[in-house]
Amino acid sequence: LERNLPPNSKYQLDIELYKQILAQKRDTKNKIYSIHEPDTCCISKGKEHKKYEFGNKASFVKTDSGVIVGALGFRNEYDGHTLEPAIEQVKRLVGKSPKVAKADRGYRRNSLRSISWQSS
Repeated sequence: LERNLPPNSKYQLDIELYKQILAQKRDTKNKIYSIHEPDTCCISKGKEHKKYEFGNKASFVKTDSGVIVGALGFRNEYDGHTLEPAIEQVKRLVGKSPKVAKADRGYRRNSLRSISWQSS
C-alpha cells in the first residue's frame, strides 16, 4: 500500500503511525496505546485494584461560584508538578493569584507557600 501512494500522500502520517504500532514490543518506551488518540499515556496509579489508567491529565481552576478561570492539559506529570503552571495561567488570565487551593493528596508535596491548602 505504501509504495502505491504518491510521496506526499495525505495518508503518509497514518502509515507511519501504523508502522510504529506494529514495531512496538512489550518493553518499548513511548508506546502508542490508541490509534485514534496517539497522545494517550499509560498512567501508573499505584492502587492495588487499578494499577494503570490510560489517557492524559487535565487541570481545571474554578472560582467558589464555579466559574472556570483556567484549564491545562498534561501528559503524565506528577500531580504536584501540575499546580504551579495552573496557578501561573490564572495569574496571567485573571490578573491575580488564588488565595486558597482545594486539591487531593496528589498535590500535598507542592512547594507553593503563598496559598492556603484544603484537602478535598
